[in-house]
Amino acid sequence: MKFTRVVLENVFAYDGEVEFDLSKTQPGRNIVLIWGRNGMGKTSFLNSVKLLFTGANDSETRKVGFPPSKLSFQQYILGDGARWTGIINRAARRRNVNLNQPVDARIEISWENQNESYTAKRWWTVHGDEVTEGVHVDRKGERLAAAAAQDFLEETLPSAFIKFFFFDGEEIKTIAESSGSLQSDFDRLLQITFVDDLAIELENLAKERRQRGLESQLRDRLDSAKNELNKAATAELKAREKLAEYSDQLDADSIELRRLQLRRTNLSSGASEAQREALETQREKLSAQLEQVTEAIVNQLPADIPVLANMRLLKQASSQVEARLAAGGSAEANFVRVVTAQLPEWVGEASPDLASKQVELISSHLSDRLHQSVAVVTTSGLFAKADLVAMERVRQALEYWSVAGIERRESQARLLLDAHRIKSDLQEVGEALLHIEVGAQGNVEEFRKVANRIAELDQAVAYQNQQKGIWTNKIAEEKAKQIASAAEIAQLEANQDQASQGAKDNRVLMQIAKALNEIGEALRGATRSELEEKLNDRFRRIISHPLIFRIQVDDTYTLSYFDKSEKLIGRTSLSSGMKQLVATALLWAMKDSAGSEMPVIIDTPLGRIDRENQDHLLRAYYPSLSHQVIILPTNAEIDSRKRAILEPHVASHYRIVNESGDAARVEADALVELP
Repeated sequence: MKFTRVVLENVFAYDGEVEFDLSKTQPGRNIVLIWGRNGMGKTSFLNSVKLLFTGANDSETRKVGFPPSKLSFQQYILGDGARWTGIINRAARRRNVNLNQPVDARIEISWENQNESYTAKRWWTVHGDEVTEGVHVDRKGERLAAAAAQDFLEETLPSAFIKFFFFDGEEIKTIAESSGSLQSDFDRLLQITFVDDLAIELENLAKERRQRGLESQLRDRLDSAKNELNKAATAELKAREKLAEYSDQLDADSIELRRLQLRRTNLSSGASEAQREALETQREKLSAQLEQVTEAIVNQLPADIPVLANMRLLKQASSQVEARLAAGGSAEANFVRVVTAQLPEWVGEASPDLASKQVELISSHLSDRLHQSVAVVTTSGLFAKADLVAMERVRQALEYWSVAGIERRESQARLLLDAHRIKSDLQEVGEALLHIEVGAQGNVEEFRKVANRIAELDQAVAYQNQQKGIWTNKIAEEKAKQIASAAEIAQLEANQDQASQGAKDNRVLMQIAKALNEIGEALRGATRSELEEKLNDRFRRIISHPLIFRIQVDDTYTLSYFDKSEKLIGRTSLSSGMKQLVATALLWAMKDSAGSEMPVIIDTPLGRIDRENQDHLLRAYYPSLSHQVIILPTNAEIDSRKRAILEPHVASHYRIVNESGDAARVEADALVELP
């Protein structure tokens, strides 16, 4: 596969249409240099080529920032206003918004492959916030569009492989640090997954046969366990999204908090410590006093509030008690009371033959007549029938609270006034501290706003950390549920294996799958040995290093490093530049082992690499890496001397010019001239 033409219009840093003619590359002159200063549009070129093949519908493609977060489709196209400016060129969008016209943007790449010509075009039309996307591929006189075109692009260059052919030279060092995370991608690139895929299909067939033989009860239990597994997986996904949401907000708030803390420090006048210490001492003293007064109010008010809130009712009760005592304390009343108490005994003595019931009736009748004859005043209301002794005790209590209530109310009023006075004094001290802290009167209001915002952010950060903990625990809970459900499913299937008539057939299938897995392991081992041999060869071509004598590749493509005495070298002890060189050699070896004839695009090609090893790359790596190598350097990476090394292999130069940062254009020229 050879790129012949790349056209970019209104995407990333490119305002308007630019074209790169890449057709001049040929054996011996396989390199195209696209020069540009930092921020001019080199990375925009790299991202555009990637985007043509992946599109923006893949959520992995829409990851931006660090830590990475996934944008929505519209945010990825138009930008989110913070971390990502969008695919559509900002200058073109501003211009067309002012004209109330839609913006058309496109990425178009033509290539040749086995004497056939292809052209793929991905385009976007933006009007306001409305986005329309399309893709098509022209080949052999026919046009594929939409899903068919995307499927063809995925078949031509799988999205998982893009990072191995189009990459930033400084970022690939993560490949040298991976611990098995890229195994499936490496296997696919080296074309050794077909045996594993066949084994997986046979295992799936065996599972399906097992499930068809399940009894009704086991099938229901298995379905229930699978539903629980799916629910837990969905809940875990939701929890991870919430965790990412709070993490992203925490990152944003933490950045703002650090900025505001720096601003608060800059606003501080640096007043004398003596003044500050005196005011701080006064504030502490006032705060202690306020705490004491508040504590007194809190301790006293609950006990006093029933009386303080009901002084009128207290007076009314006192009046009724006094009336009851006055009515029951006259001479007539005392006489009637004494006689009434003695009547049952006197009647019984006068007529011993009477029954007790008759004595009670006669005594009650005589008592009523006695009350009428002496005209005893009776009371009504709440205490009409209350005992006078009890009323005397009630009167004493009411007299106490009538006096104490006034004292308590006055005491509470004094405490509240003291609290108000102390708070006013505290406010004055706070204002004095603020003026000492800030100094200039003009900065006081800004300092206050900054301080208030810092307080808000402190609370927000604490809340977000709390939420992160909650959702992290939620993820762990749902993980545990999934493990439990998976164990239950495995147990149910194992039980059915023993009871099913088709268990024997399933065992045969599993034996075949096991054999295929063993073949796959053997194939992977042979491929790994070949890859390891090529890696060490390519590494020695591009670097001469006194420490690393041999690099080992294990079954998960994790790299280990050994010196001449076969002692293991810790990966963390290697510099970033060394890891970049190792990853460079690994990608070269992977490409040659896979036999993939793809163009290679490298941004920031020399990065952190020292001068001697840069020369090795220029002489041995880029001329041999691929039939077409597109390099995106700055003049600091490849100066006149280095260019002279590379020039015999260069087919063409392009220079990116971008005065405003979002209006890149292309000139067929080099950024640096040979002496």
